[in-house]
Amino acid sequence: MKLRPQTHLFMLTLASSIFSASCYAENPQITSLQFSPVSLAQNNAEKSVMRVSPKLTLTSSDNSKKDYPLSYKILAKMGDKIGHGTIGLITDINGKMIKKADGSVDISDGPDGNSLIKVGDKYFLITHMEERPGELYKTELKLLNNEIKTVDTAPVDLKTIGGTIINCASTKTNYGSHLGGEEDYSLNSRAADMASPFYQKCTLDGNGTNAKGETSSFCAYVDGLAKYLNDGKIDPKNGYSGESFSLYNYGKIVEVQPQADGSTKVAKHHVTGRYTPELAAMMPDNKTVYMSDDGTFKGFWKFVSDKKIEGFTKDWEGTLYAAKVKQTSAENGGVFDLSWVQLGHAKDSEIQAMIDAKPKLTDIFKITQSKDKSCPADYKAIHEDSKIECLKLIAGKEKQAAFLETRKYAAYLGATIEFRKEEGLTYNPDKNVLYVAMSEIKKSMEKNYKGMEASGDDIQLPKNACGGVYEVTLDDQFSGTKMHALVVGKPLKKGEKYADEWYCHPDEISNPDNITYIGHDTLLISEDTTKHVNNMTWAYNTKTNQKTRIASLPIGAEVTGVDTGSVGNKSLLIINAQHPFKDNPKNAEGKKPNSALLEAATDDQLKAYIGYIDGLPTGIFK
Repeated sequence: MKLRPQTHLFMLTLASSIFSASCYAENPQITSLQFSPVSLAQNNAEKSVMRVSPKLTLTSSDNSKKDYPLSYKILAKMGDKIGHGTIGLITDINGKMIKKADGSVDISDGPDGNSLIKVGDKYFLITHMEERPGELYKTELKLLNNEIKTVDTAPVDLKTIGGTIINCASTKTNYGSHLGGEEDYSLNSRAADMASPFYQKCTLDGNGTNAKGETSSFCAYVDGLAKYLNDGKIDPKNGYSGESFSLYNYGKIVEVQPQADGSTKVAKHHVTGRYTPELAAMMPDNKTVYMSDDGTFKGFWKFVSDKKIEGFTKDWEGTLYAAKVKQTSAENGGVFDLSWVQLGHAKDSEIQAMIDAKPKLTDIFKITQSKDKSCPADYKAIHEDSKIECLKLIAGKEKQAAFLETRKYAAYLGATIEFRKEEGLTYNPDKNVLYVAMSEIKKSMEKNYKGMEASGDDIQLPKNACGGVYEVTLDDQFSGTKMHALVVGKPLKKGEKYADEWYCHPDEISNPDNITYIGHDTLLISEDTTKHVNNMTWAYNTKTNQKTRIASLPIGAEVTGVDTGSVGNKSLLIINAQHPFKDNPKNAEGKKPNSALLEAATDDQLKAYIGYIDGLPTGIFK
């Protein structure tokens, strides 16, 4: 029986209700939740620690209220020995430790995406390390004496997919696996091809430098993966292809699924395209998947599988699309109509075969530089990664272009490649909408930024360096039709209250990144900012628009890895503190009044960690 859209949404809402009937069969229906707010830090001691909401209040349909005291507990600090492993240790393809250039052990300070997954009677936490090369850790958790304990940890074996890089945010699929994004900022093929005017020659000495002795992100990424793969045959004259390395294998959506026997299944889904994915979010139809794209001049992506994906499979097959926007208002973050440009249809194994052939950019496109923002007559001007490229598609290379050069091809076909710092994604089944975080509304989202009249200029918004969260309206096929800013930050001006220490108003969001819908009209918005003294997590009520600070992190730390779940009968809200005491916050003038506090950080304060908000009612996230 095919469900009508209204019936389908009702069932989804019922399934994601914050309290399951089995736990609360005799209780009134829970109608709302309210976190007590976290105050702004008043001194260096408060700036230096994790502080979370002290209380959650639940209101029931009979108007009764119940309070739950909350606290934050650390599960693991990076470098902790857990069972047989050391969490955060960076290793190569064979599981051997990789050392830094100075010979020291490389321990990550970048725990990012988390997925808490139950397999049989075991609970595993999959955690990203946002590093080059990338690393994913699988940590077993147990509930002992009402406390969640780490039992064992180990890197996920990624041999079969050639490893990963810059593993950023993540979500869970509807069937219980982990989806993560390889936020591959710098492996742009235009830097790898000697026939490209943007070519970079790297020393390949392991230090991330180019032939001029300058630090290069592109060269650092190649060096990082060369170390991981133990590949000493990377050829800078042949698109930097190596014995095992091909840059076209990175910038993908990665799927991980723990197994009951202790093993882990892994896959790269090439059919979701290649760009700078923050993460992917699967819709309730088990067919539609949305992907965000982090950086400047980026796209918004949708993959639709040919059939329902109801379990882990390495070979997805379907159609990839890029968003095209029509701006209808520039007010308060903007309003847009959405349509979708079809890029191509393929299966993962088909694209893997293309990658294995180790192509170069100029096997797919001819490329040259623009002159005075214009291109030769038979080329098209596109914007990508803050540069104008002149491209001409080689006949018969449409499929390679769609899945290996996704952003270039989408721009070539007229899709909107103008989004800036497009970060988190999360789905709200109560409204059938998707939320998208734009960490900053600036640069490529402004009118005529760097000559955008040469190609597109679909998005023309006033600059807002504090960013915003957008709501995407979905139809009954889960396809986005409209997009508008739901909540935006507020830049401060010199002389205004708070401006001596804050760039963005502390009672509003700043540079939203990780976003998570937890039910009962509550959207969690977490920050990656240097424009607040402390990064925060907010509980945003999607009905009342009320915002409540529920976490304030140590200074210099980004909020990452926000995930919900349970271990045994204990519910938890996971929050990481990534790179504490590293990012130096700015005030409205661009000065850094807290520099001394960061400079005085101890070794222990500099350790990133994974933890959770404790004290939540049993079953709250079922």
